[in-house]
Amino acid sequence: MITTQAAFPWGTFLVRVVVPTILTIILFVASFFFVIIPSVRDSSMERKREMIQELTLSAWNILAKLHNDEVKGLITRDQAKTQAVEQIRNLHYGQEMKDYFWINDMTPRMIIHPYRTDLNGSDLSDYTDPDGKKVFMEIVNTVKSQGSGFVQYKWQANDRPSVIVPKISYVKGFEPWGWVLGTGIYIDDVNAEIDRHIEKIAGLSIVICMVNVLIFSYIIRVSYLTHKKQRSAEQELKKTKSTLALSEKMASLGRLSAMVAHEINNPLSGILSYARLSTRVLEKEEPGPADLETVKSNLSVISGETKRCGDIVKNLLLFARRSIGNVEQVHLNDIVALSARVIDHSAKMKGIELKTTLDEKDDTVRCDPGAIQQILVALIVNSMDASSSGTRITLKTECGDPDHVRFKVIDQGHGIAEKDLPFIFDPFFSTKDSNSSLGLGLSAVYGIVQSHSGTIHVDSTQGRGTRFTVTLPRIYSEQPQDA
Repeated sequence: MITTQAAFPWGTFLVRVVVPTILTIILFVASFFFVIIPSVRDSSMERKREMIQELTLSAWNILAKLHNDEVKGLITRDQAKTQAVEQIRNLHYGQEMKDYFWINDMTPRMIIHPYRTDLNGSDLSDYTDPDGKKVFMEIVNTVKSQGSGFVQYKWQANDRPSVIVPKISYVKGFEPWGWVLGTGIYIDDVNAEIDRHIEKIAGLSIVICMVNVLIFSYIIRVSYLTHKKQRSAEQELKKTKSTLALSEKMASLGRLSAMVAHEINNPLSGILSYARLSTRVLEKEEPGPADLETVKSNLSVISGETKRCGDIVKNLLLFARRSIGNVEQVHLNDIVALSARVIDHSAKMKGIELKTTLDEKDDTVRCDPGAIQQILVALIVNSMDASSSGTRITLKTECGDPDHVRFKVIDQGHGIAEKDLPFIFDPFFSTKDSNSSLGLGLSAVYGIVQSHSGTIHVDSTQGRGTRFTVTLPRIYSEQPQDA
């Protein structure tokens, strides 16, 4: 029988690959504008408010110290007040050291203002800002009712009398002398600083989006080339394959294309999680060396996971070919720790504790580290799907055997039915809802383990959890490929 050339399954590809990818990008962009940016603005403003509160308390302590000297009889009250005015007048901070403190009394009357010297000694009861707010009366009322607090109004920009801008100040009363001490921040300056942080976040977000687009393009290209090779093979076997067999292969190809997208979503989740964590570190006003080291470490994880995206398609085919990629001597504990780190944020989002118990004995093994990490990530994700919030997933290594190493993934999930256990490594078999799983994850895991001459064993009890145990020989010996 002459077989016909099957068309590329664009409908399935669009539904399972294109649409989810586009929706992911749209959700990411939407979360950036409607969640991340407002959160950055709120947290940055809150940090500034805390800053001026702490600065005011520090300056207030100067008054307290001088009053204490007065009480002890070391100086008179007039001397204490004079010294306080001089010290507060010369107390500056911020950019160009132009931010300042002022003092007024409860009359209110201005005691000292570094830039508005014309107000010194003046009665401020009727002083209003451009919006008609009686600024100092509100300050006094705040101190009378609360002892301290925040007041928002309009004021000149430091030493520029012609520039009037919104300002928020923190004021605190000094009861022994009937004084009010305050300092503030200009909202426009804070917004400008926030905008600079947002620009950095936006740059990082653009990079992430570009990575997503590149990966998406790579998926399309690989899927198309895979289909093209398959079609050539079908033409060569045109009289040996029936129409039914050809249809089944094309359906399997469609599932494989969608599975590639599913597998790549795991490293993408890690990339997005560590990008957000790096963003939170960079939002700090003055990141320290430890913060920069954290960002550097996160970027290293992002780089590794991006590279792994390019290798996943090859790794998914390992089960079929019984071959592996780059074999090298590595530390099993390092692979387990990295896998846990990549998935940890997703686990926390689901309320699941991810615990590692690493054997400190010799953990060296020759293997394909990327393929072993894929096994771990796939098993952890399966355990997360089977677990509920408040439970634990344990990653454990055992390295006491001189010839083999083992790692285990143990969860406290709902378990696997006894009747399903013999089939969990079969391609396209899944205990999950058919719309949420293709049943290829554990099949790929089994293929990778077999290609390393290893074994995988599962123990499960419904309602009590599941334990996957993978045993690998320390010395890799290449397995012959199937004919």
